[in-house]
Amino acid sequence: MNQKRRTRAAIVAAARAILDRGETPTIAQVADEALMTRTTVYRYFPTQESLLLELSITVSLAEVDDLLARPVDGSSPHDRLLELVEVFNRYVAANEPLMRTAQRHYLDTWLAAERAGEHTEQLREGRRLHWIAAILEPLRGTMPDVDLRRLEMALCLVLGAEAFTVLRDVCHLDADEAVGVTTWAAGALLGAAAAPPSD
Repeated sequence: MNQKRRTRAAIVAAARAILDRGETPTIAQVADEALMTRTTVYRYFPTQESLLLELSITVSLAEVDDLLARPVDGSSPHDRLLELVEVFNRYVAANEPLMRTAQRHYLDTWLAAERAGEHTEQLREGRRLHWIAAILEPLRGTMPDVDLRRLEMALCLVLGAEAFTVLRDVCHLDADEAVGVTTWAAGALLGAAAAPPSD
């Protein structure tokens, strides 16, 4: 059992190394990178899609982790938020096939549950919501909790693969334009929420 876990981890690590070089890993590439046979890799991941899905679920974003761990010092929630949106959405842009594969999986899972008459309580880990809440924590107490919570929810709409896909497919933007729009939208939402109410 331990050997199987080590083999699977080595396959995922090899795929991650390929992804980090800016390529979308194939089964053949992963086998070469991991110094394994294709048969071994296929045993754990029968399709490229299953491998990409594994990567999307286990993705760890060092840049986001660094941003959240960095002392706030004199930086404002506005600046940190825009950096978060820029960093993560550029990651989405650089790994579009991976992110679209994950989106399809989540939709297929929801539809399968719906057809089976099962209520799916939680499909996603919700990491972006935790990231946004951490960035906006200094604003707590400066606005009603209900307004801060609503802002956090609204910002989830501009951070991640779903917003990027809409801007690419519906609005026909290139990757840089899509990232620019999401960053602008995040700033606009925060600005609107923080603005004093008009008389």
